[in-house]
Amino acid sequence: MKTNFKLLLMCCIISFTACETNDAPVNEAETAIDNQEVVPEKSLTAKNSTVSNENALRTAVASAVAGDIIKISGTINLTKTLELAKSGTSSSKITLTGGVLNCSGLPSGSWGVKVNGSYWNITDMTIRNAPDCGLVFQIGGYNYVYNVTTSYNGDSGLQIYNGGHNNYILSCKSNDNYDAANAGENADGYACKLSAGKNNVFEKCSANHNSDDGWDLYGQPYSVTIKNCTASNNGFGSNGDGNGFKLGSAGQKVAHTVTNNTATNNLAWGYDGNGNTGRITITGSGGSGNKKGLFTRLY
Repeated sequence: MKTNFKLLLMCCIISFTACETNDAPVNEAETAIDNQEVVPEKSLTAKNSTVSNENALRTAVASAVAGDIIKISGTINLTKTLELAKSGTSSSKITLTGGVLNCSGLPSGSWGVKVNGSYWNITDMTIRNAPDCGLVFQIGGYNYVYNVTTSYNGDSGLQIYNGGHNNYILSCKSNDNYDAANAGENADGYACKLSAGKNNVFEKCSANHNSDDGWDLYGQPYSVTIKNCTASNNGFGSNGDGNGFKLGSAGQKVAHTVTNNTATNNLAWGYDGNGNTGRITITGSGGSGNKKGLFTRLY
Protein backbone atom coordinates (compact mmCIF):
# COMPACT_ATOMS: atom_id res chain seq x y z
CA MET A 1 0.00 0.00 0.00
CA LYS A 2 2.82 2.41 0.93
CA THR A 3 4.60 1.40 -2.26
CA ASN A 4 1.50 2.16 -4.37
CA PHE A 5 1.07 5.55 -2.65
CA LYS A 6 4.67 6.53 -3.33
CA LEU A 7 4.27 5.49 -6.94
CA LEU A 8 1.11 7.62 -7.36
CA LEU A 9 2.82 10.64 -5.77
CA MET A 10 5.79 10.38 -8.13
CA CYS A 11 3.48 10.27 -11.18
CA CYS A 12 1.70 13.44 -10.04
CA ILE A 13 5.02 15.30 -9.61
CA ILE A 14 6.24 14.20 -13.06
CA SER A 15 2.95 15.28 -14.67
CA PHE A 16 3.01 18.70 -12.97
CA THR A 17 6.61 19.29 -14.06
CA ALA A 18 5.78 18.35 -17.66
CA CYS A 19 2.95 20.92 -17.74
CA GLU A 20 5.32 23.69 -16.60
CA THR A 21 8.03 22.80 -19.10
CA ASN A 22 5.57 22.60 -22.02
CA ASP A 23 4.56 26.30 -21.67
CA ALA A 24 6.36 27.83 -24.66
CA PRO A 25 8.35 31.00 -23.87
CA VAL A 26 6.96 34.28 -25.28
CA ASN A 27 8.58 35.02 -28.60
CA GLU A 28 10.02 38.58 -28.82
CA ALA A 29 8.99 38.96 -32.46
CA GLU A 30 5.39 38.08 -31.62
CA THR A 31 5.40 40.62 -28.80
CA ALA A 32 6.67 43.30 -31.17
CA ILE A 33 3.87 42.52 -33.65
CA ASP A 34 1.23 42.58 -30.91
CA ASN A 35 2.49 45.91 -29.60
CA GLN A 36 3.18 47.48 -32.99
CA GLU A 37 1.28 50.73 -33.72
CA VAL A 38 -0.98 50.39 -36.74
CA VAL A 39 -0.08 53.16 -39.22
CA PRO A 40 -2.70 53.73 -41.95
CA GLU A 41 -1.54 53.82 -45.54
CA LYS A 42 -0.62 57.36 -46.54
CA SER A 43 -3.42 59.00 -48.56
CA LEU A 44 -3.42 61.89 -51.01
CA THR A 45 -4.94 64.87 -49.25
CA ALA A 46 -6.23 67.96 -51.01
CA LYS A 47 -4.40 71.15 -50.13
CA ASN A 48 -4.54 74.90 -50.64
CA SER A 49 -1.44 76.69 -51.88
CA THR A 50 -0.55 80.20 -52.99
CA VAL A 51 2.22 80.57 -55.57
CA SER A 52 4.03 83.66 -56.81
CA ASN A 53 6.74 82.29 -59.13
CA GLU A 54 6.99 79.83 -61.99
CA ASN A 55 8.79 77.05 -60.12
CA ALA A 56 6.23 77.02 -57.31
CA LEU A 57 3.39 77.05 -59.83
CA ARG A 58 4.79 74.13 -61.81
CA THR A 59 5.39 72.13 -58.64
CA ALA A 60 1.82 72.70 -57.44
CA VAL A 61 0.34 71.79 -60.81
CA ALA A 62 2.49 68.68 -61.26
CA SER A 63 1.55 67.30 -57.84
CA ALA A 64 -2.10 68.36 -57.90
CA VAL A 65 -4.76 65.96 -56.64
CA ALA A 66 -8.54 66.16 -56.59
CA GLY A 67 -9.72 69.03 -54.41
CA ASP A 68 -6.50 71.07 -54.58
CA ILE A 69 -6.81 74.85 -54.81
CA ILE A 70 -3.84 76.63 -56.39
CA LYS A 71 -3.92 80.42 -56.08
CA ILE A 72 -1.67 82.61 -58.21
CA SER A 73 -0.47 85.79 -56.53
CA GLY A 74 0.48 88.68 -58.80
CA THR A 75 2.06 88.13 -62.22
CA ILE A 76 4.06 85.03 -63.11
CA ASN A 77 6.28 85.15 -66.19
CA LEU A 78 6.26 81.75 -67.84
CA THR A 79 9.28 80.42 -69.76
CA LYS A 80 7.51 77.40 -71.27
CA THR A 81 3.95 76.16 -71.74
CA LEU A 82 2.15 75.38 -68.50
CA GLU A 83 0.51 71.95 -68.83
CA LEU A 84 -2.40 70.90 -66.64
CA ALA A 85 -2.15 67.13 -67.05
CA LYS A 86 -3.56 65.89 -63.73
CA SER A 87 -7.29 65.31 -63.28
CA GLY A 88 -9.74 65.94 -60.49
CA THR A 89 -13.05 64.14 -60.12
CA SER A 90 -16.66 65.05 -60.79
CA SER A 91 -17.19 65.78 -57.09
CA SER A 92 -13.76 67.27 -56.35
CA LYS A 93 -12.18 69.34 -59.08
CA ILE A 94 -8.72 70.90 -59.09
CA THR A 95 -8.85 74.70 -59.00
CA LEU A 96 -6.35 77.11 -60.55
CA THR A 97 -7.32 80.68 -59.77
CA GLY A 98 -6.20 84.30 -59.72
CA GLY A 99 -3.29 86.30 -60.99
CA VAL A 100 -1.76 86.93 -64.40
CA LEU A 101 0.24 84.52 -66.56
CA ASN A 102 2.51 86.52 -68.85
CA CYS A 103 3.66 84.27 -71.69
CA SER A 104 5.85 86.67 -73.65
CA GLY A 105 9.00 84.75 -72.67
CA LEU A 106 7.88 81.45 -74.21
CA PRO A 107 9.63 79.99 -77.28
CA SER A 108 8.15 80.76 -80.68
CA GLY A 109 5.02 78.77 -81.47
CA SER A 110 4.23 77.93 -77.84
CA TRP A 111 0.80 77.91 -76.25
CA GLY A 112 0.44 79.66 -72.94
CA VAL A 113 -1.52 77.04 -71.00
CA LYS A 114 -2.38 73.53 -72.22
CA VAL A 115 -5.12 71.55 -70.46
CA ASN A 116 -4.94 67.81 -71.12
CA GLY A 117 -6.51 66.85 -67.80
CA SER A 118 -10.15 66.74 -66.76
CA TYR A 119 -12.23 68.25 -63.97
CA TRP A 120 -10.38 71.56 -63.57
CA ASN A 121 -11.80 74.89 -62.42
CA ILE A 122 -9.83 77.71 -64.05
CA THR A 123 -11.06 81.03 -62.72
CA ASP A 124 -10.41 84.75 -62.22
CA MET A 125 -7.17 85.05 -64.15
CA THR A 126 -5.54 86.59 -67.22
CA ILE A 127 -3.43 84.74 -69.80
CA ARG A 128 -1.65 87.01 -72.24
CA ASN A 129 1.17 87.44 -74.75
CA ALA A 130 1.59 83.77 -75.73
CA PRO A 131 3.37 83.27 -79.08
CA ASP A 132 0.48 81.01 -80.15
CA CYS A 133 -2.88 80.34 -78.45
CA GLY A 134 -3.36 81.57 -74.91
CA LEU A 135 -5.41 78.72 -73.38
CA VAL A 136 -5.95 75.37 -75.12
CA PHE A 137 -8.14 72.42 -74.14
CA GLN A 138 -7.55 69.03 -75.71
CA ILE A 139 -8.11 65.35 -74.91
CA GLY A 140 -9.73 65.88 -71.49
CA GLY A 141 -13.08 67.27 -70.50
CA TYR A 142 -15.51 68.45 -67.84
CA ASN A 143 -13.49 71.61 -67.26
CA TYR A 144 -15.02 74.87 -66.03
CA VAL A 145 -13.58 78.25 -67.02
CA TYR A 146 -14.90 81.38 -65.33
CA ASN A 147 -13.87 85.02 -65.62
CA VAL A 148 -10.69 84.29 -67.56
CA THR A 149 -9.28 86.91 -69.94
CA THR A 150 -7.11 85.80 -72.87
CA SER A 151 -5.53 88.74 -74.68
CA TYR A 152 -2.66 89.79 -76.95
CA ASN A 153 -1.83 86.20 -77.88
CA GLY A 154 -0.28 85.17 -81.20
CA ASP A 155 -3.25 83.01 -82.19
CA SER A 156 -6.71 82.40 -80.73
CA GLY A 157 -7.29 83.47 -77.17
CA LEU A 158 -9.03 80.25 -76.09
CA GLN A 159 -9.18 77.12 -78.22
CA ILE A 160 -10.84 73.72 -77.80
CA TYR A 161 -9.79 70.95 -80.17
CA ASN A 162 -8.32 67.44 -80.44
CA GLY A 163 -11.16 65.73 -78.59
CA GLY A 164 -11.66 68.32 -75.83
CA HIS A 165 -15.22 67.81 -74.61
CA ASN A 166 -17.80 68.90 -72.03
CA ASN A 167 -16.05 72.18 -71.33
CA TYR A 168 -18.12 75.05 -69.94
CA ILE A 169 -16.74 78.54 -70.64
CA LEU A 170 -18.58 81.21 -68.61
CA SER A 171 -18.17 84.99 -68.36
CA CYS A 172 -14.80 85.09 -70.10
CA LYS A 173 -13.20 87.77 -72.28
CA SER A 174 -10.97 87.30 -75.30
CA ASN A 175 -9.55 90.37 -77.02
CA ASP A 176 -6.74 91.71 -79.20
CA ASN A 177 -5.42 88.35 -80.29
CA TYR A 178 -3.43 88.59 -83.53
CA ASP A 179 -1.24 86.18 -85.51
CA ALA A 180 1.32 88.44 -87.09
CA ALA A 181 2.92 85.66 -89.14
CA ASN A 182 -0.34 85.23 -91.09
CA ALA A 183 -1.43 88.86 -91.03
CA GLY A 184 -4.30 88.00 -88.70
CA GLU A 185 -5.77 85.07 -90.62
CA ASN A 186 -6.14 82.65 -87.67
CA ALA A 187 -6.42 84.45 -84.34
CA ASP A 188 -10.00 84.20 -83.13
CA GLY A 189 -11.42 85.18 -79.80
CA TYR A 190 -12.66 81.63 -79.23
CA ALA A 191 -11.95 78.67 -81.50
CA CYS A 192 -13.83 75.40 -81.05
CA LYS A 193 -12.92 73.83 -84.32
CA LEU A 194 -11.44 71.09 -86.46
CA SER A 195 -11.50 68.23 -83.95
CA ALA A 196 -13.11 69.27 -80.67
CA GLY A 197 -15.38 66.80 -78.92
CA LYS A 198 -18.99 66.97 -77.76
CA ASN A 199 -20.93 69.24 -75.42
CA ASN A 200 -18.80 72.37 -75.35
CA VAL A 201 -20.67 75.47 -74.14
CA PHE A 202 -19.90 79.19 -74.16
CA GLU A 203 -22.07 81.48 -72.05
CA LYS A 204 -21.89 85.21 -71.26
CA CYS A 205 -18.51 85.55 -72.96
CA SER A 206 -17.19 88.41 -75.10
CA ALA A 207 -14.83 88.46 -78.07
CA ASN A 208 -13.60 91.91 -79.03
CA HIS A 209 -11.05 93.16 -81.55
CA ASN A 210 -9.50 89.86 -82.59
CA SER A 211 -7.77 89.68 -85.94
CA ASP A 212 -9.91 86.87 -87.41
CA ASP A 213 -13.35 85.93 -86.02
CA GLY A 214 -15.03 86.34 -82.66
CA TRP A 215 -16.06 82.65 -82.55
CA ASP A 216 -14.79 80.12 -85.07
CA LEU A 217 -16.39 76.66 -85.41
CA TYR A 218 -14.65 75.82 -88.68
CA GLY A 219 -14.63 72.06 -89.25
CA GLN A 220 -16.08 71.35 -85.80
CA PRO A 221 -17.63 67.85 -86.00
CA TYR A 222 -19.99 68.12 -83.00
CA SER A 223 -22.62 70.62 -81.92
CA VAL A 224 -21.54 73.65 -79.90
CA THR A 225 -23.77 75.89 -77.78
CA ILE A 226 -23.17 79.64 -77.65
CA LYS A 227 -25.54 81.74 -75.56
CA ASN A 228 -25.70 85.28 -74.21
CA CYS A 229 -22.35 86.16 -75.80
CA THR A 230 -21.10 89.22 -77.67
CA ALA A 231 -18.74 89.51 -80.64
CA SER A 232 -17.56 92.97 -81.66
CA ASN A 233 -14.95 94.69 -83.82
CA ASN A 234 -13.38 91.45 -85.04
CA GLY A 235 -11.37 91.18 -88.27
CA PHE A 236 -8.75 93.88 -87.88
CA GLY A 237 -5.97 91.76 -89.43
CA SER A 238 -5.45 92.30 -93.15
CA ASN A 239 -6.14 88.57 -93.73
CA GLY A 240 -8.77 88.17 -91.04
CA ASP A 241 -12.28 87.10 -92.04
CA GLY A 242 -13.96 89.28 -89.46
CA ASN A 243 -17.16 87.38 -88.64
CA GLY A 244 -18.75 87.73 -85.26
CA PHE A 245 -19.79 84.07 -85.18
CA LYS A 246 -18.45 81.66 -87.83
CA LEU A 247 -20.63 78.60 -87.46
CA GLY A 248 -18.96 75.80 -89.40
CA SER A 249 -17.47 75.18 -92.82
CA ALA A 250 -18.33 73.83 -96.27
CA GLY A 251 -19.15 70.13 -96.49
CA GLN A 252 -20.39 69.97 -92.92
CA LYS A 253 -23.84 69.21 -91.61
CA VAL A 254 -23.55 70.01 -87.91
CA ALA A 255 -26.34 71.60 -85.89
CA HIS A 256 -25.12 74.33 -83.55
CA THR A 257 -27.24 76.28 -81.05
CA VAL A 258 -26.84 80.06 -80.93
CA THR A 259 -29.11 81.83 -78.45
CA ASN A 260 -29.44 85.47 -77.33
CA ASN A 261 -26.12 86.63 -78.75
CA THR A 262 -25.05 90.00 -80.13
CA ALA A 263 -22.72 90.74 -83.04
CA THR A 264 -21.69 94.35 -83.63
CA ASN A 265 -19.27 96.23 -85.86
CA ASN A 266 -17.47 93.18 -87.21
CA LEU A 267 -15.57 93.45 -90.49
CA ALA A 268 -17.73 90.87 -92.28
CA TRP A 269 -20.91 89.14 -91.10
CA GLY A 270 -22.52 88.93 -87.72
CA TYR A 271 -23.43 85.25 -88.14
CA ASP A 272 -22.03 83.15 -90.99
CA GLY A 273 -22.83 79.46 -91.53
CA ASN A 274 -19.79 79.38 -93.82
CA GLY A 275 -21.17 76.50 -95.88
CA ASN A 276 -22.32 74.32 -92.97
CA THR A 277 -25.67 72.89 -94.06
CA GLY A 278 -26.59 71.55 -90.65
CA ARG A 279 -29.64 72.98 -88.95
CA ILE A 280 -28.13 75.88 -87.02
CA THR A 281 -30.66 77.08 -84.45
CA ILE A 282 -30.38 80.83 -83.95
CA THR A 283 -32.88 82.37 -81.54
CA GLY A 284 -32.97 85.77 -79.88
CA SER A 285 -29.70 86.79 -81.53
CA GLY A 286 -29.01 90.00 -83.42
CA GLY A 287 -26.62 92.89 -83.77
CA SER A 288 -25.72 95.88 -85.89
CA GLY A 289 -22.95 97.60 -87.76
CA ASN A 290 -21.47 94.47 -89.34
CA LYS A 291 -20.06 95.57 -92.70
CA LYS A 292 -21.45 92.75 -94.84
CA GLY A 293 -24.66 92.22 -92.91
CA LEU A 294 -26.11 90.27 -90.01
CA PHE A 295 -26.91 86.73 -91.26
CA THR A 296 -25.61 84.65 -94.18
CA ARG A 297 -25.50 81.01 -95.30
CA LEU A 298 -27.69 79.71 -92.50
CA TYR A 299 -29.80 76.64 -93.27
